[in-house]
This record gives sequence, structure tokens and C-alpha cells, in this order.
Amino acid sequence: MVEADLVKEKSKQQIVRLMKRLSIVGTIVLGTFVCMSECLTLPIRHWTQEIRTGYQRRCAADPAFPIKSLTEVILAAGTQLAAEYKRRGSDHIITEVDFVVAGVLTAIYGKYASMWKVAATKEGQEKFNDSSSEPKLGKMKVPTNAFQPYLLDGVTRPTSKQRIGSLLLPIVPLFRAGVAASFCGYGMTAILIVMRSYFVPTYIAATRNVNILYASLYTGGFMAIVSNLRYQILQGVIEPFVAKVLKRIPLLQAALIFGIRVANGLLGSILAISGMQILGLQKLK
Repeated sequence: MVEADLVKEKSKQQIVRLMKRLSIVGTIVLGTFVCMSECLTLPIRHWTQEIRTGYQRRCAADPAFPIKSLTEVILAAGTQLAAEYKRRGSDHIITEVDFVVAGVLTAIYGKYASMWKVAATKEGQEKFNDSSSEPKLGKMKVPTNAFQPYLLDGVTRPTSKQRIGSLLLPIVPLFRAGVAASFCGYGMTAILIVMRSYFVPTYIAATRNVNILYASLYTGGFMAIVSNLRYQILQGVIEPFVAKVLKRIPLLQAALIFGIRVANGLLGSILAISGMQILGLQKLK
């Protein structure tokens, strides 16, 4: 009877410790979303309108944007997983699964955020009177993509100064998105690790815990510079060129763009993983 009571008491203590750990990690993750909402320039009640406006403008500039969006999300997960396998090898992909899961979650959020932010835009058939939603660097109007032929009105050609401005404009939002993406990715992974430690106490991880703050700052910087340039060139130069050259062969055009996006995703993932390993953000025990 005494032994049974001791077992029950020990189980209660383990559950309490588990709940404390989960609450700490959960607070971090929820805090990330709160910080994201506070950092946005528009109030929460305007998010729906802002997203709808942005989506319509991107579709007006590129009718294939919805398909490319779906493709990008799928490729973000696939190419990141492939890059993790290539970088770590079959012998370490399982033992370093903590890093892999965090990387995939971060990649999905981060890559699509980069794609969305620097996609070309154009005023659609529905006009919006809210000039505050027009991209500006200070008081200067800029295109969302440095290489798109016209400004939002679809008539005015951007100057060299405006094109440079469009390269600078996404830096802060992409840094913010990168911090949030990494915080969420590694935060969710931390929750999974806590759960695994509780349900499978005999499992010994081969990886060290990642410093979420440093990883988030690194991802933010990576997206602000590397992802910014990659997606600016991809969506402003390469894809329009392919679409123009293969306009009469849509199947070949779609296949080639798909292949280019796969290569772009792999390149980004390999660079991101290599950077984290070089900086010592991902270490084994």
C-alpha cells in the first residue's frame, strides 16, 4: 500500500514538472505571436483587409501566384528535408532529428514570408483608396520587387533610386519574420522534446539544446539579406524571363519554373544549415 502511494506521488511530481516545462516553452511561443502582432504597422482589425489587398495585387502582377504559393510551401518542406539529409547524411539524420524538425518548421514559415514580401505587385481591377497600403520607403514610393517593370499603378516606371529602395524596404519586415519563424520552429521543437523526454525517458538525444534567441537572430539576419536577394532575383528576373521565352509552351514553362524553385529552395536551405553549423548554433553532445 505504501509503495503504491509512493508511485502515485512520484507520478504526480513528474506531471507537475512536465507541465511547468511545457508552460515555459508555450509562453515563449505565444509571446512570439504577440510580438509579431505588436510589430505590425496595422491594427489586428485591418489584417484581413491587408492580406486580401496584398493577395489581389500579387495575383494582378502574376496570375500564377496562387499556384506558386502552394508550390513554395510544399517545396519549402521538401527542399529543407533534402538539404538536411544531404548535409547530415543518412547516419545522422535520425540522431539529429531535433535540428531537422526545427529546420523544416522554420523553413516553411520563412521561405513563404520571403516569397510574399518581395513578390511583384500591381493594382488590380478593384482600386483601393487607402494610399497608406502602398509600399513606401519614407515618402518615396517603391515597387515590392526591385526588378518589376512598373510601380503599383502599372504605368510609372521606377527610377534606380526607387529600385534600390525596394531592396531596402523588406529588410526590417523580413528580419522580424525570420525571428518569429525561428522562434516558432525551435519553440515547437522544444515542446516536442519535452514531451518525448516524459513519454520516452530512456531516449538519449545526440544533440545539444539550441539557443533559441541566437538561432532566431541568425534566421532574421539570413532572411533579411540572403532570402531577400534570392527571391527578388527569382521573382523579378528569372521567372519573368522564363515566362516570356516559353510563353507558347506553358507546360515546359511550368516545369522549368518548378525546377528553378526546387534549386532555389535547396540553395537557401543548404546556406542556412551551413551558416548555423559554422556559427556553432547546432552542436552535438
